[in-house]
Amino acid sequence: MGPSKMIKNKVRATTAAFALTAAAILGTAGTLATAAPALAAPSIVRTTPAPSAGQLQAKLQLVLNTGADRGTRANELENGEAGLPLMDQIGGVMASVPGFAWNVTNAYTEGSYTYADLLVTVPGFGTFPPIAASWVDVDGTWKLTSESQCTIAYYASLSC
Repeated sequence: MGPSKMIKNKVRATTAAFALTAAAILGTAGTLATAAPALAAPSIVRTTPAPSAGQLQAKLQLVLNTGADRGTRANELENGEAGLPLMDQIGGVMASVPGFAWNVTNAYTEGSYTYADLLVTVPGFGTFPPIAASWVDVDGTWKLTSESQCTIAYYASLSC
């Protein structure tokens, strides 16, 4: 069950419990002639199209490209300019390993988050287990989350 369905179910359960409690208390006093209107569950409306694994790969390649415009790179990160020093370090580690390769796979979107796997391959060691990464929709741009930046840093033996 996705996060939005869990929120809707909790809101419905809370609303139902409140209505039953109010009916039990006020119904016996006979002072409530009409029932309170039901509260609508909040809905998440996403207007930004869900990105594909290929689009996420391109976004991550841009962020790791220390030669690209810093403002453009920062716009791809949830924490903006503050995340660039760490991404520069991660890019440096990746560039220092001969034959190092990676790709983004299995992208799926739930609400304002997109999740994907980062597969890393190192010659002589093969492909490592997937690294979970996520992007969040901020004002129409899918940005690599701060949490994912730290997760990737961990696998590059860097502190966040």
